[in-house]
Amino acid sequence: MLGPRRPLRHRRVLFFSFILVSIWPCYTHAQKVNQKQPSKKSADNGSELLKFRFRLDNDPHDKTAHEGLIKLLRAKNAFRAEIEEDGTWLKNNPSDWMTEIEMRSLAEAAVDDPEYAFGIDRFILAHTKREDDDHSYDFAEMRYAFGLLGRTHIEEALDLLRKETVESPDDPAVWQNLGDAQVRANQPGQAIPAYKRSIALGPTQEAPHEGLAKAYFRLKQYSEAETEFKAAISLYNAQYHSGEPTDSFHAMMKKMQEATHQEPSLAKLYCQLAQVYVGVKEYAKAISELDSAEQANSDNKINYEYLRAHIYEASGQLDRANALRSQASKEVRDLMKKAPKDADMEAYLAYPESFFMSFEEDDLSSAQEIIACYSTLPPASLKAMDMLTLGMAYCTVGKADQCISYVESAFRVGGKLNRAENHHKLAEALLEAHDSRGALRHFQAAYELDPVNTTYRLDYEAAKSR
Repeated sequence: MLGPRRPLRHRRVLFFSFILVSIWPCYTHAQKVNQKQPSKKSADNGSELLKFRFRLDNDPHDKTAHEGLIKLLRAKNAFRAEIEEDGTWLKNNPSDWMTEIEMRSLAEAAVDDPEYAFGIDRFILAHTKREDDDHSYDFAEMRYAFGLLGRTHIEEALDLLRKETVESPDDPAVWQNLGDAQVRANQPGQAIPAYKRSIALGPTQEAPHEGLAKAYFRLKQYSEAETEFKAAISLYNAQYHSGEPTDSFHAMMKKMQEATHQEPSLAKLYCQLAQVYVGVKEYAKAISELDSAEQANSDNKINYEYLRAHIYEASGQLDRANALRSQASKEVRDLMKKAPKDADMEAYLAYPESFFMSFEEDDLSSAQEIIACYSTLPPASLKAMDMLTLGMAYCTVGKADQCISYVESAFRVGGKLNRAENHHKLAEALLEAHDSRGALRHFQAAYELDPVNTTYRLDYEAAKSR
């Protein structure tokens, strides 16, 4: 007998990972003149593309031809072309859920176009029947809802998730998803009944207890939050340590933990419990929970040093906090020296921004740590990626002028960073920092660099109308 379906964040479908490399060579006129003739392999690929397209024109359900065409496009990193081919395939084969997942993942991750991805979701949901494959349909619907939430289409997202609770009222996953969405939408009070319903339906699952604890924490009901985090930790230990996994998801995660000897999910629970203790000024208990977190996930040692510094600072032990923060910053700088030489090309993979960790939902503290760390470095030593990282941190703390200065310098120094997606990220950050004029300029730049991108076009049009 099948167990309960996992919440959206746990019901993963495995598919290929794609890495976007949007760096194309610029040839001079002389280079073009001296350019070598296309290789035989290139000519063969072109002829294969035509062959597969011809087969699909004659039989739009020829899966072998579609897979061959996609393989050739993927080898060229032709992500937009791959999306278009997947779209044509789905119009004729709307029940091919794996292609839908692949296409949507490309739209969101490879070409940074979530609004286009929403169009894919709308199409598949409109042209398939839930009764034919309710698991795949519900996965697509909930993924669509959380995508909408990320783009602040809050009511549309919540309506979809409420619909799920009507269609599957006995599924604990749909109630947890509704609760998670309500917390993200800053409606923690409304989330509490959804989490309690999920717990009643799935009493062995730790995730809804964690969600309920977060809702209570948002409401500053610290005693209730402490109880629910402790319940989540107990259930976690029952799944992975003192007992046997109760479902396939936990069995899979247990194998991963045994292979890596790291338990980041457990460490996160301990960190969140520490945050509760900071809220009630029980600082010794908070430090103890961080010690437990480090034992569960020792790979993140620097993270916990920063978090301990936050706790010592909150408790008034400023000298101890500053010493620990200085030690952590030195360790980060030592790691940065090992970064790739061409760091601007590697973009967000170049430097370990994740080491500047703060407590959950405290981006401000993370940004302040980044600024403090970089302030000790000579300005002339900053690489393009340093400037981008530092500039985005200034945006988070509301200093738009410094943000623009550093990020635009990063674009000039590291030309490969001067891409549409980075302009769009900067525009969104400037909007958060209440610099609407600066945001408009960079929304416009993103759109001009990638006019095919639906998200960039809509955001530019919205910025103009403000």
